[in-house]
Amino acid sequence: MVDRGLLYREWKQNQVVILLSIVFLVFANPLSIVNEYLSYQGCLDHQYTQYCNFIVNYKSNLIDINWVPGVILAVCFLGMERSKGTMDFILSLPYSRTQIFQTKFWLGGLVIVLSQLIGFLLAWLLILVYQPEHVYFFEHSSVGVIVISFMAYSLVMAAGAITGNAFAQLLTAFSAAILPYLIVALPLANLEIVFNFHIYEFFSSVEGYYEMENKLMYLLPMVFIGNDWLSDNRYILLIPAAMSILFYLVGYISFKKHPSERNGHFFLWNRLDRPVQILVMAFGILGFGLFGYSTGHSIIGYIFGMIIGAVVGFFVSYFSIYKKTKH
Repeated sequence: MVDRGLLYREWKQNQVVILLSIVFLVFANPLSIVNEYLSYQGCLDHQYTQYCNFIVNYKSNLIDINWVPGVILAVCFLGMERSKGTMDFILSLPYSRTQIFQTKFWLGGLVIVLSQLIGFLLAWLLILVYQPEHVYFFEHSSVGVIVISFMAYSLVMAAGAITGNAFAQLLTAFSAAILPYLIVALPLANLEIVFNFHIYEFFSSVEGYYEMENKLMYLLPMVFIGNDWLSDNRYILLIPAAMSILFYLVGYISFKKHPSERNGHFFLWNRLDRPVQILVMAFGILGFGLFGYSTGHSIIGYIFGMIIGAVVGFFVSYFSIYKKTKH
């Protein structure tokens, strides 16, 4: 399904971005260990040696931002192509849409996964050479970051498959990353204000409520950007793995089915325009309503915030969705 000619074309088109992504992903892990070692050596030279410890803790590590190259690659592969108008040329080549998407998707996927596997191997060798006193979360963090960065890449690729420019791709990906919160938590918070109650009152204990809330937070792709998942159940990583498959399917089906003549518009499928505008206005009303209430804890502030949210939501959605960007 991946075509060599298309691979060569993608390589020549995005050569610099691909090489920089590979370099960063390969060296981020081992360089973090080198940095810890140099800090330890500096401590030995300038401080009392009994206070110096060579510990590698992956709860505070450079690889926490390994998802960034995946986002950049996805934008270059789809969003920038649509913004510049070059996607029309690609679609005119004697290749099917399936071949085009599969080539783009798996080229970026291989860069993300293989580069980090090499970085993992180099970091493991450095640990054998330097022999730190303690190493925390090495395997769990390294594997988890690969899964999470691939999830972020799949999410932005899926967003690029349904949108017509780079800005729309990034905004849609960000919205999808926090969508469970917008759909569930935001309306519930507004219900608490309107009906003057608290959700935790329906639980047997406050601790039980916060425990459930912490578990549900892992349904937000955005949560995995942090490193709290490291100290939680290791099977939590099955969630971003499942999300990656879901985002891949959404991107593949959307790229294959949606029209291409709307390059530059926010959505390639114009039937999404009105429902999304309504959702943006609704989220604006609920979000600004909460903000207005939090400023003075008054219903007047709540209503005033909702009015502002409706106006802001309308204009933001109108100028974002219905105004085509120029190539």
